[in-house]
Amino acid sequence: MKNLFKTFFFFLILLFPHTYLLAKKTQITLQLSWLHQFEYAGYYAAKEKGYYDNIGLDVIIKEMNYLRKDSVIDDVLAGKINFAISYSSIIERYLNGDDLVFIANFLKHSPLVLVSQEGIRLPSDIRGKRFMGGSDALKNTAFHLMLKQFGISKDDFIDVPQTFSINDFIDKKVDVTSIFLTNQVYKLNKAGAKYNIINPENYGAEFYTNNLFTSKAQYLKYPNIVKAFKQATIKGWKYALENKEELVDIILKKYNSQNKTKEELLFEANQIENLVLESVYPLGSINLNRVIRIADTYIQMGIVKKHSRKNKLKEFVLEPVTNNPILTKAQKKYLEKKKELTLCIDPNWMPFEEIDKKGRHIGLSSEYFDIFRKELGFPITLVKTESWTQTLDYLITRRCDILSLGMKTKDREEYLNFSAPVISTPLVLATKPDIPFIDNISNLEGRKIGIVKDYSFEKTLKRKYPFLDFVSVKSVDDGLLKVINEELFGFVGALPIAAYKFQESYLGQLKIAAKFDEKLVLSMGFRNDEPELSKIFSSLLSQITPKTKDYIYNKYVAISYESRKDYSLVWYSVFFFITIIAIFIYWNRKLRLQKEQTEKLLYELKFTEKLLEEKNEKLEKLYITDKLTNIYNRQKLDTELEKEIYRSTRTGYKFSLILVDIDHFKEVNDEYGHQIGDSVLIGFAKILGRGLRRMDILGRWGGEEFLIICPHTDEKGIQVKAEYIRKTIEKEIFPYIGKKTASLGVTTFKHADTEETILNRADKALYEAKNQGRNKSVFLI
Repeated sequence: MKNLFKTFFFFLILLFPHTYLLAKKTQITLQLSWLHQFEYAGYYAAKEKGYYDNIGLDVIIKEMNYLRKDSVIDDVLAGKINFAISYSSIIERYLNGDDLVFIANFLKHSPLVLVSQEGIRLPSDIRGKRFMGGSDALKNTAFHLMLKQFGISKDDFIDVPQTFSINDFIDKKVDVTSIFLTNQVYKLNKAGAKYNIINPENYGAEFYTNNLFTSKAQYLKYPNIVKAFKQATIKGWKYALENKEELVDIILKKYNSQNKTKEELLFEANQIENLVLESVYPLGSINLNRVIRIADTYIQMGIVKKHSRKNKLKEFVLEPVTNNPILTKAQKKYLEKKKELTLCIDPNWMPFEEIDKKGRHIGLSSEYFDIFRKELGFPITLVKTESWTQTLDYLITRRCDILSLGMKTKDREEYLNFSAPVISTPLVLATKPDIPFIDNISNLEGRKIGIVKDYSFEKTLKRKYPFLDFVSVKSVDDGLLKVINEELFGFVGALPIAAYKFQESYLGQLKIAAKFDEKLVLSMGFRNDEPELSKIFSSLLSQITPKTKDYIYNKYVAISYESRKDYSLVWYSVFFFITIIAIFIYWNRKLRLQKEQTEKLLYELKFTEKLLEEKNEKLEKLYITDKLTNIYNRQKLDTELEKEIYRSTRTGYKFSLILVDIDHFKEVNDEYGHQIGDSVLIGFAKILGRGLRRMDILGRWGGEEFLIICPHTDEKGIQVKAEYIRKTIEKEIFPYIGKKTASLGVTTFKHADTEETILNRADKALYEAKNQGRNKSVFLI
């Protein structure tokens, strides 16, 4: 029967591993890649909201000690740390032979960029400039890859030693330095500094950041703990992103070692959310193909010499995502032959798309092609054009393979295959602000309406509204300026385009006065003489979720319009006069009452604050104080011990413990009663507290045991101190019972210690003191 129960219990563990985890908390250590900040909010949320507790894990979160030269990866491999967060260097280390497991990734884009003074816009402009931390930056793979493209080496700039202070840049002591977009941009903006950002990702250097990993040995030994830890962390990140302000308050209270302000942390929270991209990628997901591309980068740069492990990256990544399109042999052969794909866009069509001053593709469509490049792992090169007409010409003459966005028409189907619709948006009429809303388009008969030449809806609108006088213009800006200058009555275009231009360039000079029944339906176009191309991208598009498409659209388009007659001027006038009359009648009375009410509220607020402070102080004292002896209780000692271990691990200084047990205390209770016993405990607490320093921590550990935590005390110092305490107790005369002795277990913190190991050692030392006849202090190392 007994053996049957054991078999059944083992079977339960196999089926429900979390049940076993909950039976006893397992203490693990998580090492951050930097100091406490919102970049690690998901881990704080998992700890503070009990997600780690729920799976039986007691997680200690440690800051990075950037003064240490040891690698956090080496610490994980050596078993000193259970889990850690690092950069894409874990991929390099795996390729070079280290047995690591990549558990989860939380930042899809790296926040590490270069910031430069005005006039330094490109990596090539760094030549001859003062580059703080320049030689260190070249050791960073992303920076090295970017600078290498422009032939920049350490001899091309003035290398200034890194101080980690953004003030050196603000004060213009240096021209270039590395910063984190997540937090240091806040300080630049706050200081009113003028700067440029040089981002390695714009030059093809894309790496994962905030990577959670462990050793292969740890994973093989505790696979259920690793997987449970991953899921709890993902849950923590989800909570943190949905409750950013609450997490900021938690950081301010418990994790604010950098003394950041709430405003600063909220800024960082929003920046982090942009890098997590939860709406595009599942939280914590790792795309295997992207890991392979990063691995290829390390190999091509000569950082990794061994290529054998590249084929084993699937073993390195825990639960990899491989949602890339499965290419047929014909499609793979097609891409191998092509080498690169060329892309044409409308060069001036924001917020949909644009070629900016630096020649980059920006806007809504750029988000799709960023995803395609990453998912396909194949170069898609922008071909610059000057106008929409030139873009169409390049597509007809096959100078471009792909059209980013365009309306499907019979004419264009002669040279393009079109995807399913990507965007559908109303067509509207932009006019000067004094034009009332137009319910019926027929009321515009004879009016001059601008429309961009060669836009797909040009023929459709001319055919449907022959009574309108349509005038071709070169571009959206050309048409809108002609409306402002009264050369045209209105300009017809897509609603998001009009709204974007109003806000960016023509605020208060234009309005939307009418809406057409027709819609602008945009698809992607692919040259039809190479049919494999449209098949590849149809597969890519089908894998982008509606949630992701909505995220991209809403990121660039957030507008509304009102389809009714414009009576706003009348209502504004009525409201204005009513307000003036009302203010005239009761303004003085309102001011007087408000002043009295404010003074009353201020008095009540101050009184309440004082009461709360007093109550909180009393509650806190009750929470951490032993009721009998009036010294710290077990709960407070646990907290202080955890702090000392964390502090000692981070800084390297030593601390020691003394565990004190009253000899034969049971005899006191048996012979004199519990009241006398209590008075002895109180007396012991007073004696122990006499010779302590202000930094020492004394508390009642339980029953007749007391614990003393002694910071900044080494092996020799603690033994002297323990012997002094023992002799002091031996000399004391207690009321009713006379003399009483105590046994003391003494030990000093070692680097690998946890709360459990150091307390066990102190307890063994105490046991040894009792075995030696009591009234002894025994030290164990």
